[in-house]
Amino acid sequence: MPFLNIVFLLISVMFASAASAYEPPANASRLVLDRQGIKIWAYQVPDSPLYGFKAVTTVKSTLSGLVALIGDTNNARKWIYRTKAVDLLERNDSARTFAVRVVTDFPWPFRDRDAVVVGSIDQDPNTYRVRIDSHSAQKPVKACCVRMPMVEGSWILKPLPAGMVEITMTGHADPGGYIPTGAVNLLVQEYPYNTLKGLRKIIGEDLYQQAQLAFIAEPSSHKNP
Repeated sequence: MPFLNIVFLLISVMFASAASAYEPPANASRLVLDRQGIKIWAYQVPDSPLYGFKAVTTVKSTLSGLVALIGDTNNARKWIYRTKAVDLLERNDSARTFAVRVVTDFPWPFRDRDAVVVGSIDQDPNTYRVRIDSHSAQKPVKACCVRMPMVEGSWILKPLPAGMVEITMTGHADPGGYIPTGAVNLLVQEYPYNTLKGLRKIIGEDLYQQAQLAFIAEPSSHKNP
């Protein structure tokens, strides 16, 4: 699979948080959900009435399989919560950078939101940990949607023994326009929980577990025979 068909879906678009984003200390977060192997913490975003989140789960997968899934724009709607469309705008395979436009389906009476997001992928050569970071960029607005003025996001993929991977998804966003703060903060649980649940349902498919990405190294416990 070519890098960046890796259109990092964002990176889960609506929320998730980048390397430059605020990441609270453990004592600044509170556990708000622990269900079906998924834990979610919420935290107050500095200088904002909105909350950010940290969501963690564990799956059996290769690292390439997870990166391939996160970058599979054709199947984004199958697992990324309320994702309506993902369009690749730019990519640089050698630099491992990308730009995508993501449309998020908002329930009536609110208009759909879109965000243009740029980001990159990096892997620690010693620990094999993969990090995918993204943040919003200024691009022309389309008439169909309200532009989200700020989106920051990250996926952290940490290999564990026996072919397991710990997935950490963190982030926050400003949806733009007028939406009650309480409704936005409700998504701090709803969005990452349903997204990670969807990821766990699809990650075992051969399409992903047979993927081999040249820029992703696998620890010996994660290599396919």
